[in-house]
Amino acid sequence: MKLKKRISRLMSLIMLITVMYIPIDAQVSVPTVEYNGKKITYNDTYGYPFIDENDRTQVPFRRTLEAIGASVSWNAKKQMASAVKDGIRVDVPIGEMYIYKNGEKILNDTKSGIIDDRTYLPIRVVLEAFGSTVTWNQSEQKVVVSYQGETNLFTRIPAKYDLRNHKKVTPIKNQFDTGACWAFASLGALESALLPGETWDFSEDHLSLGHGYNLSQAKGGNYMIALSYLTRWSGPVLEKEDPFNDKRTNPNASVMKHLQEAQFIPAKDYAGIKVAIMNHGGVQSSMHVSDLTFTSSTDFYNPDTASYYYNGNKTINHDVVLIGWDDNYPKENFNIQPRRNGAFLAKNSYGTAFGQEGYFYISYEDIQIGTLNIVYTRIDPVDNYDKIYQADWLGFIGQIGYGEETAYFSNVYETQGIENLKAVSFYATDEMSAYEVYVVNNFESKDSFNAMRLIKRGTKEYGGYYTIDFETPIRVNGRYAVVVKITTPNSEYPVAAEFKKDNSWISTVNLDDGEGYMSYDGIKWDDVEETLSANISLKAFTNSIE
Repeated sequence: MKLKKRISRLMSLIMLITVMYIPIDAQVSVPTVEYNGKKITYNDTYGYPFIDENDRTQVPFRRTLEAIGASVSWNAKKQMASAVKDGIRVDVPIGEMYIYKNGEKILNDTKSGIIDDRTYLPIRVVLEAFGSTVTWNQSEQKVVVSYQGETNLFTRIPAKYDLRNHKKVTPIKNQFDTGACWAFASLGALESALLPGETWDFSEDHLSLGHGYNLSQAKGGNYMIALSYLTRWSGPVLEKEDPFNDKRTNPNASVMKHLQEAQFIPAKDYAGIKVAIMNHGGVQSSMHVSDLTFTSSTDFYNPDTASYYYNGNKTINHDVVLIGWDDNYPKENFNIQPRRNGAFLAKNSYGTAFGQEGYFYISYEDIQIGTLNIVYTRIDPVDNYDKIYQADWLGFIGQIGYGEETAYFSNVYETQGIENLKAVSFYATDEMSAYEVYVVNNFESKDSFNAMRLIKRGTKEYGGYYTIDFETPIRVNGRYAVVVKITTPNSEYPVAAEFKKDNSWISTVNLDDGEGYMSYDGIKWDDVEETLSANISLKAFTNSIE
């Protein structure tokens, strides 16, 4: 849900006179770069393109690669810039006349370099490595880049796929007469992501009774509730330590895994769902079922073929795990015939007597399936970090911001001794969110934000929950602040937060467990607990120092 509430602010009008920096002779024109018909804009922060001594166009690495949708990183020890997009990884060693594509060396006739702390790369060899076509328009002094990666993506997706054939599905369970379908779907997807290397049976009882929201097991839930439980390290725990349907939970059950990343697949992005299934495992998705028990044939469910197609206008009320698909699944198998063939294969939580031993097919044309989707993409052992610092016990409830796509947000935490700050985590609230992570070592007041240091930056293709590990741990002792600058295209409220509101199901929100701030420009800061009755969703992870 989006809570569109602006924070009032006073802003001074400042006129800025900027001098464009060009790392070549001033008499040489600055080339422009066009990607799929859209000009890539550069500025003083990232640098500007130039033509080097070998008559090759060099461009700022980070700005250019992020503009084409790649995730970028920098290895200071190896002096290597890296970018990843659509399963292709390109490594660019600084000062060398070659690059690496998925580990294979590709020779080039010029080399990358660093000028004024900015990394520049030869645009043609790098973007061609990603499958782009790169041409030079001499009359307009313009590099023209075209990329059709989506076509290649579809050709890599098979017409039929089933995770059961890859030993990545755990056994069917039964939710009985509870509203815990979402818990079964969440943990079913989590278990699937860990297979085939690790086999687990996690407790749906512990999740559906111990999530922290003011909702009973009968009232239901959703994957955001499960995400808050998993990301704060309240679970998962073993089924044998907290069996389902006994009407009570075990507060002493041991947590077995730490969830550190989950991605939200965009609504009706069937290619994205399929790629996520192949790369990670089951995708939790929501749907509407007209008969919550599926006990008999309805207009929408055919028990003879275990097929379901809903074409009405009612909202979601059930969660399943998508474990495969069949592009040629006959449309004739559905009670109401859709226009075309094709269906997802779903794992349900109604026991093995339902459907085809617990599984059923959902038409691609179903109104609700594929609109809300999550896949669990990084699940760590419990010794990954020693401590978690957090203020958002109930996780991502709503969004805040300044009516712009960019905002800074921060949480202040306090250690009881010297610790190594290893990572931070936060939510990207939508696709293609660019982030910058900063740290303030000794935080005393809002003025301390003037000393924040940039640690890492990048872009996330999907919305979701992400952990950003630091290449080098940062020592913290006492009060410290973690800060994120986020830019989410077309968003007015890009910051995820937990709210204290007059709403019965979130009445347990505690505003006394954090010290959170938000800023329009990184200079003037607002106290979000006081101003918005909210906690910032931004966690920090440390290791103790002996």
